[in-house]
Amino acid sequence: MSKTEIVNKDPFCDVRLENIMHGGHKTDKFLIALQDPVTSNQFREIPGVGTVHSADYTLVSNRQVHDMANQVIVDSGMTFEPVPSWGEGHSANLFWNGRRFSEKWFCKDTAVAVPGGSSMMLGMEVTNSYDGSAKVGLAFFAMHVACSNQFYSNNMLGCPFEFPHVNRGGKLEEDIGEAMQQIQEKASTFGKIVPNIKRMQGMHVGSFKGFLQLRRELTATTGVEIRDKQLLDELSGNGITSELQMKDVQYNDPSSYWDISNAYTAVTTHLVGGPRGSDHSQRVVDFLLQKALAA
Repeated sequence: MSKTEIVNKDPFCDVRLENIMHGGHKTDKFLIALQDPVTSNQFREIPGVGTVHSADYTLVSNRQVHDMANQVIVDSGMTFEPVPSWGEGHSANLFWNGRRFSEKWFCKDTAVAVPGGSSMMLGMEVTNSYDGSAKVGLAFFAMHVACSNQFYSNNMLGCPFEFPHVNRGGKLEEDIGEAMQQIQEKASTFGKIVPNIKRMQGMHVGSFKGFLQLRRELTATTGVEIRDKQLLDELSGNGITSELQMKDVQYNDPSSYWDISNAYTAVTTHLVGGPRGSDHSQRVVDFLLQKALAA
């Protein structure tokens, strides 16, 4: 079985801990196994995931995380909707690769105006994994409504929040209050991103040579390498958002850090997607914002 094979394509399939066998006997160590979609009474080890757990390990299923997130959304009293998908683009409200899970929503109640006549809204991502690549937690981003570009930024919205109880052997229910507090706090302060956006709007590259220099510095600093052609096509209106027929996307000032950040996040959201796209978005946005604030 390939290490990248997905045992079960349903992110909410049954999952359990199974004893590791040695010499025909059960040990006190466990592996995570997913329900076999063909023979539902059998469970299969996740290929390539050799993480061993002790008997006191708390297994949290994707279904539990999904249900808790929905409960918090309902209890918040705010209007959340799943992040939209566009054609063949990689912007999706749900990610599952057989090991790692995430689900994304955006909150209509938090809309703030941004340059170009569009608006940004608070986005929320809940995460979980069966291979240790992500802890149970929340991440927040700013979603550009015109194109659903997802701006992750530790500087603007804070670092991802890891649930303190369940990640230390407690119960997921103990973290509901913490999750609610995080959402309410981010929603109430979301408007504070506007001054940062305006700083990026007011920062420009002076020439094409300056753009190439900025891109080289960004790549060297963040490790995010996106082809010049992808960015330039996007800034000229012929990139991924055009291919996906997003008619409201406009680049009014392509030399500004604001437009450049939009071009980058268009690529990270719609061409890369998933956890890798979120990670690249955070690195790029924080780099450009830091440059703008330091100027």
